[in-house]
Amino acid sequence: MIVLAGCSDDGPVGFWQIDEVKAGEVVMTQEDAESVGMATIGSIKLQKSGNCVVVLLGEESEGTWEQDEDGTITVKYGTGDVLSGSFDEDGNLHLEDDQETEYTLSK
Repeated sequence: MIVLAGCSDDGPVGFWQIDEVKAGEVVMTQEDAESVGMATIGSIKLQKSGNCVVVLLGEESEGTWEQDEDGTITVKYGTGDVLSGSFDEDGNLHLEDDQETEYTLSK
């Protein structure tokens, strides 16, 4: 597993809070979620075992994750859903699904 700058000693392993979701021109932030009574947009827990738990808008799914040699993170969960992306220089995780919805996460 690659440890990237800005990540903790566990690299990508840990609890990642979704801070923002962007679908086309529509953006939802954590503050937006709270303003409509939602506790959170969602989260992803990446476990050392390669398993993960993805929570999106209250729906929880289990899955697996891996990190390629180039640093790309791939999360597979639910019934064939896939998120893929990488870290920015600040240690935030940026993932995108097959419908081009973008997720920004922080530890």
